[in-house]
Amino acid sequence: MKLEHLIQSYQFNRIPAKIKQTMKDKNEVAGVIEFNENIYASYLLDEEGFVIVLKLFINGIVDKNKKIANQIKHTTQSLIIIQKSIELLGNTKKEEANKILKSLGIFSGKIKEKAVKFFNYIYEIESPDGLLMFSILENENKRSANPPAKISSKKIS
Repeated sequence: MKLEHLIQSYQFNRIPAKIKQTMKDKNEVAGVIEFNENIYASYLLDEEGFVIVLKLFINGIVDKNKKIANQIKHTTQSLIIIQKSIELLGNTKKEEANKILKSLGIFSGKIKEKAVKFFNYIYEIESPDGLLMFSILENENKRSANPPAKISSKKIS
């Protein structure tokens, strides 16, 4: 999906997203998307302007006063952004996105550094020191005739 279409799709789904920064090199275009002050994403585009990598950075704790309502709102928003990112970039349905999230341990509270491959994308999750990082990477063989892979909870090396 092209970057501008991704941003429009987030906004259509009532997810505030804006391009915060773009960096261009001879061979690469990358940048940062801001969802709010606690959720950002970095992206990498291919030569045609399609997003091939999206990495979400989500702060674990949002309120220094530890108001539970703010934390619940942030957690809910974080899950919605992750789920919509899978749906939009992976061109999947909500049910498939939830299967991916479940296999990564996001619903069981057993989030460890894991990766799963589903169709033409690799989904990775890690949680270092109060930060949740979720990545969507286009499989290098995406445009090949290889059949899609099934969900696997095995770590990809």
